[in-house]
Amino acid sequence: MAVLIDKSPFFGEIMSKWDDYKKTYRVDTTLIDCARSGDFYSLVNLLSNTPDINIDETNSSGYSALMLAVYNNEKDCCEALLRCGADVNSADNVGNTVLMASAYKGNLEIFKLLLEFGSNPQLTNKTNMTARDWALMFNRKNIIDYLNKTYPAKADSKFKGIVKFIALSSMMVMKRMSSINQKN
Repeated sequence: MAVLIDKSPFFGEIMSKWDDYKKTYRVDTTLIDCARSGDFYSLVNLLSNTPDINIDETNSSGYSALMLAVYNNEKDCCEALLRCGADVNSADNVGNTVLMASAYKGNLEIFKLLLEFGSNPQLTNKTNMTARDWALMFNRKNIIDYLNKTYPAKADSKFKGIVKFIALSSMMVMKRMSSINQKN
């Protein structure tokens, strides 16, 4: 049986690109890969057998393995990473913490786990949002109810802002009325 080999320039170009692509292909599994896919066995294996592993390493978006485990609802991976010292208050490139990610996803078990390991619910991202704000924005009632019971909100900053606005408006109206009365 004869095998035909295409010697055209087009075929050679495709093979060259394929060889270039193969050079970029990673064979090693990373913590980030394990956390994203929920591969608990490989994650524990990496944590156990790689003493110098950077547990808080991030990808180009600033997501750590813990952040990805939270986003993908991988509670066992979250717990393993936390028990091995992952930063419970780590944040991505825009300042969203793992607790904010959990509030966004609405997974109460992971949310509680992060708090048990010391996550700070008062931290803010670059737009001054907290985990509570994320839960409110995406109507995560289970997270909101838990926060209200466990960490009662102080006067809401939006409420304070409205009160300040009303007070300022009242002062401006009073000042305007006073100037009108003086003209009459």
